[in-house]
Amino acid sequence: MRILVLFTVTLACANDRVRPPAPPLPAETQPAAAGPAPAAASSRAEALAAELAALAQPTDGTIAATVIHLPSGARASVNGDRRLPMMSVFKLPLALNMLRDIDAGRRRFDDRIALTERELRPGISPIADAWQRGERTPTLETLLRTVLLDSDNTSGDKMVTLGGGGAVHTASLHALGLHDISIAEQEIEIQARLDCVGVRAPEAGWTPTAIAGCRSSRDAVAAALRHEITTAPNAASADGLAALLVALDGGRLLLPGSQTWLMNALSETRLGAGRLRAGLPAGTRLAHRTGTGPTLDGVNLATNDIGLVWLPDGSRLAIAVLTAGRGGDDASRDATIAAIARLSYAAFAKTASPSQPSVAR
Repeated sequence: MRILVLFTVTLACANDRVRPPAPPLPAETQPAAAGPAPAAASSRAEALAAELAALAQPTDGTIAATVIHLPSGARASVNGDRRLPMMSVFKLPLALNMLRDIDAGRRRFDDRIALTERELRPGISPIADAWQRGERTPTLETLLRTVLLDSDNTSGDKMVTLGGGGAVHTASLHALGLHDISIAEQEIEIQARLDCVGVRAPEAGWTPTAIAGCRSSRDAVAAALRHEITTAPNAASADGLAALLVALDGGRLLLPGSQTWLMNALSETRLGAGRLRAGLPAGTRLAHRTGTGPTLDGVNLATNDIGLVWLPDGSRLAIAVLTAGRGGDDASRDATIAAIARLSYAAFAKTASPSQPSVAR
């Protein structure tokens, strides 16, 4: 019995190199020191925290959420320090590291990246489809766009190896102060761990063909999925992912051109329409990244969404929602994330100041 695992990860590699830092950002991109949170925002955050706690309390599995009002720094959180599987959410920090390499001059958007047949991944993969048509050296920009807009697993796994492996990606994030985000392995390794329970990896590494030959029992796969919920190597906390969003919005991670490129790409994706986006008023700008794990025997590995939400005055909210081990169907899990977005927007849109200028990014 096999299940198709289409989520996100990064390679566990013995390589322990750490990228040298990108050039310092221009002074004008550095955020001003935050002042004390306005009383109204603090009060709204307290009320929102109570609403989030009530939403998470009666559920099976775990709901973790962290919401930060960027202008004031006011925050609301429930289970924010719990480390849970990221699934394809890991593709945002993965893309961030690639963009920092571009900012540092180590790579370029138009670099041609050679792909082999062994590196192709199943599921929705424009890169794999193009490879079959003979387009076998996509540009780095194409890999970045497909990994963010389409959650392309071929692109994601390739960028893991391009960056030197999961350990290098994680060390680079930690060097930025993003300590509660860990990338350890490629997507295909997670798929193999769930579909090929107890099977030793081939000497040359896992391929979709090798995984297709596994015959693990349903009970073994279900047990492996439940174990993955608490032991996933590619894991993060809602607090850690919200901190990434805040740093990104504040211009502390990328040069202006790369930041604009990333924000535009994250705003273009239409994945996860029933999650954060469904809880926001029509037309609200959302720059986000989803993550989804498989469901077996009524247990879902993970259903996630994190992003920046534009308020009416142009200021932003950072919202990170991770769920793991929950039952129900896809729509009900999505609806929980939408409810968190709805509550968060309603709370902090009321604190927005009409005098603040709109910021386009």
